[in-house]
Amino acid sequence: MDNENYTLWIKSDCPSCVKAQEELFKRQKIHTLYIMDEKPEELAEVKKLWNHTTVPIVTVQNGDVEIFIGGYTDLMEWLEIQDVTESEK
Repeated sequence: MDNENYTLWIKSDCPSCVKAQEELFKRQKIHTLYIMDEKPEELAEVKKLWNHTTVPIVTVQNGDVEIFIGGYTDLMEWLEIQDVTESEK
């Protein structure tokens, strides 16, 4: 995917959130980070929007399309699939 921008909603004390962020940094992926420590109501709305109960919540925007990925494990699976797809080009 070209021109992709990841979005993460995290809590700073969440180990999976930190790992997700570190993975995107390591892979030099553009991403926006929302730290929800002091925003429980807003986090509840994001969880409801994406029907996901834990953090991190990860999405990726490509053009006009925003795709829900899931949490840390889902992100790792997504990135692995992207790597395979890229290597086949």
